[in-house]
Amino acid sequence: MGRWKMRATGSSRFGAAGLAALLFSQAGCSTTSEYVRGERLREASLGETHRDTLESVVDASYVGRVAVKRTTCTEISTEFSKKRIDTTTSPPMGSLLGGLAMLGGGGVLMAMSDGSSDDDVDITMTLGVVLALASIYPLVTALTDEDVSQEEVVTGEVEEERSQRCDERTFSLKGPLHWSVSLGAARRTGRTGEDGAVSLGQPLNELVEQAITDEASVRRLVAGRGIAFRLELERAPPADFRLDSKALPDAYFRRFADRYGQQLGGSERARFENCELIGKSARETLECYWSQ
Repeated sequence: MGRWKMRATGSSRFGAAGLAALLFSQAGCSTTSEYVRGERLREASLGETHRDTLESVVDASYVGRVAVKRTTCTEISTEFSKKRIDTTTSPPMGSLLGGLAMLGGGGVLMAMSDGSSDDDVDITMTLGVVLALASIYPLVTALTDEDVSQEEVVTGEVEEERSQRCDERTFSLKGPLHWSVSLGAARRTGRTGEDGAVSLGQPLNELVEQAITDEASVRRLVAGRGIAFRLELERAPPADFRLDSKALPDAYFRRFADRYGQQLGGSERARFENCELIGKSARETLECYWSQ
């Protein structure tokens, strides 16, 4: 087998030095800064506004009133401290220095082999080449990896933020209020007391007595159909509601049944009287008769 010999020239030594300089330039430290919000310092109210929505409501006892839904919004000014986060990235210095040491050692060994005999295997040159090749891994690691450190700096600056905080509550409108309730063309009007409430039971009964007198309409009431009515209360828009026919007094059905029964004759009259014996109320009497 023939002998081989590698010699480090001046150009190879200059190349190693240039590579080291390049590594240092490419793997240097860099710092970036980012401003972030810190702790909340103080909060102040800048004023509040109110927005009211009015609507007419009727409860289960047929008491009407104006419900006020009030939305109160408060403008808030909040101050926060301002911080700066400095992020520093740098190469892993252990890998960089180790790789450069191996590269430099390999270059020194190759330089020492310049005076060796051409007839002998240049062990020094071989070791230099091995060290130089072995430096590749730590140097590549130094170029591809990085160490990251962060430092928080209080700048002394203040950041202001404005926001709204809204709350809702509902209450009844007080004071004398004009009211009007209508059922078809029939109508009743009046004025509430200081509490702003109106009891609609009596006006509605009077309206039903006045407006619903024909058989077909009374049949629908006996069958459980509700009655639509409109309520208008001062300062609130008109609203439509339904009166449960079961809330009507039996006296209303009694007056109708008395008139209705007098018009019947023969077997129809006998059937009606039989229902009067069975029914516990005038409404039940009518329901009994019309269901047969």
